[in-house]
Amino acid sequence: MKQNVPSLGTYVYNELLKKISSPAAFPAGARLPSEERLAQEFKVSRPIVREALSQLREDGIIQSRRGAGSFIVRKPQPLLPDSETVDNWNDLLQGYEYRSVLESNIAYLAALRATTEDKESIRRAYLRVINEYHSNTDGTAPGTDSDMDRDTAFHMAVARATHNHYYIEALQALLDQMKATMLMIVKIFSGNPARHIQILTDEHSWIVNAILYGNPEQAKAAMMLHIQNARDSILPTELTNKMQGLPLESRLTRR
Repeated sequence: MKQNVPSLGTYVYNELLKKISSPAAFPAGARLPSEERLAQEFKVSRPIVREALSQLREDGIIQSRRGAGSFIVRKPQPLLPDSETVDNWNDLLQGYEYRSVLESNIAYLAALRATTEDKESIRRAYLRVINEYHSNTDGTAPGTDSDMDRDTAFHMAVARATHNHYYIEALQALLDQMKATMLMIVKIFSGNPARHIQILTDEHSWIVNAILYGNPEQAKAAMMLHIQNARDSILPTELTNKMQGLPLESRLTRR
């Protein structure tokens, strides 16, 4: 299978994001080096640097001021040990963008089409996520479901309730990526598991209740919020950290 090779713009984006994430490299509010200096550092043209800076602006990481340069307004979280860092942050964010559209529409249709059996399957999957939280978290125990298996099983139960095989197959194609990011989030909350289970309980219950009561707009909004919050727990904003009970400063300095 042919591997996708990141563009030069994506390469510069990822390298800049790693630097911005480091507490030692750039503090929040710091100004990035000029386009010319960045082009020299990465041995690329200035248009390539502009492409990377444009993506950082879209992600809300930097803000550009005419005549003054680009300033860091939000620092991503250096969450994981060096051996588990994300190679392509842009790809991860694009995955969440795709999931937010795909799964919000899945939840909408599930609320319209779920049968009594579908609703019971969704309810059981939800209870397994909550009741068996932190059981075989990393999936290394043989013959036992992990937290990620149970969480993705919940999302698949919702997808099956659409009774549209295209939606089901589209979500199945994402399962490995979903499990990888779910494990990252479990590790992020390793110091505050009670808060994580509260978030999982609340956000999943909003989805479940909207489907059980046949409210498609509420189901769509609940699923969208759930996926956006998952994304933001990896690349957090101050508002999201406050909501999750994780102060920004402590997370930025935690190893």
